[in-house]
Amino acid sequence: MLDQSALREIAEIADKVGAWLLVDEVYAGLEWQGPRAPSIAGLYDRGITTGSVSKALGLQGLRTGWLICRDPTLVMDAVILRENTSEIMNIMGEVIAEIALRPDRLEPALQDACIAGAANLARLTTWLEAEPQLSWVAPRAGLIGLGRLPIGCDSDAFAKRLLGDPYRTFVLPGSAYGQPQHIRLGVGGGATVSLEKGLARVSQTLRDGSA
Repeated sequence: MLDQSALREIAEIADKVGAWLLVDEVYAGLEWQGPRAPSIAGLYDRGITTGSVSKALGLQGLRTGWLICRDPTLVMDAVILRENTSEIMNIMGEVIAEIALRPDRLEPALQDACIAGAANLARLTTWLEAEPQLSWVAPRAGLIGLGRLPIGCDSDAFAKRLLGDPYRTFVLPGSAYGQPQHIRLGVGGGATVSLEKGLARVSQTLRDGSA
């Protein structure tokens, strides 16, 4: 998780070569260690900040986000690109998102998201501590981490086996991130997700694979 000093250092490096710097803040508001860093658009002339209501607020069905930049020409280019690649604008989603982002609604919603996310991360950590065939480094922010599989266990083969009968559970193989001996573990969805059931199936697949 980048802090303000790290962001400024990166911005200084980018500025030396006139580079644009894009920072996606889709998980902003779900920081577990340290405060939320300031947006790069406020720190750097060529900084681009993007975000959405899909993660921290759990409103992924709205398919609504934003781009912030000091350069009005770049913003207009983005608007034109969006209009040329989206046949129908999501007006209803934008209206609902605007309501969700109002200060009197946003702060309580982020607090609820933090409580639910921290609880699910604690459940996942407890399971990992008891699962001898997996390890991970807990995320400092957000709801996703990479679990390290046993030596010799390929993530693509494991994910495919886990998706089939009798497990019927989806995980993204770490090969998607250039980490073929890992699987992506996420705990989004709040308190209503069947987290224990999914984790139990992962454990069973690991045991069956090593039997």
